[in-house]
Amino acid sequence: MFRGAPCNLLRIRRIFTHYLHALLIMLTAIRFGIIFALMQFAWLIGEYLVGLQTTYIDQHVHYTNLILLPSVAIMVWGLFARRAELGGELSYLQALGQGLGTGVTVGLLSIGVQYLFFTYINPQFFADFRDYAVDQGAMSAPAAEAYFSRTSYAVQAALFAPVGGILTNAVAGVFLKTRWR
Repeated sequence: MFRGAPCNLLRIRRIFTHYLHALLIMLTAIRFGIIFALMQFAWLIGEYLVGLQTTYIDQHVHYTNLILLPSVAIMVWGLFARRAELGGELSYLQALGQGLGTGVTVGLLSIGVQYLFFTYINPQFFADFRDYAVDQGAMSAPAAEAYFSRTSYAVQAALFAPVGGILTNAVAGVFLKTRWR
């Protein structure tokens, strides 16, 4: 009877180690997803405070894309943290997994961030942007109504975040990987 016991213990240890490793990966992705969502919330508040969503709405399109700088920085920071947790080793597939995990976390948290911002901080956001788009002739009223809505923004955030996370880490992973697999 004891002859099979060490084998079973080894199997249990391997399974436990595998799930512990998966949990560590998820915790790193969740941690950086939370950091990303907080940055996103601060960015929205900053845009509102400097008037890019009200007074200087015509300049919004030029400055809003600067959010890519802290976004990429947080994703790369997450890769460095992941590589450090793995003892300096990071495969390309692990980098992609980190990007997907962080992206999914951001996608889910973005819905809450947007709800808080559009409900309590700038409830006029969608009305202002709809009016501006129609006044400038950039969109028809029905198209602006459909695009500048909570539902549209929530769907965009939920879908774009995982894709953006994978794409960012696909590029950064090439430079930070220590092996391909």
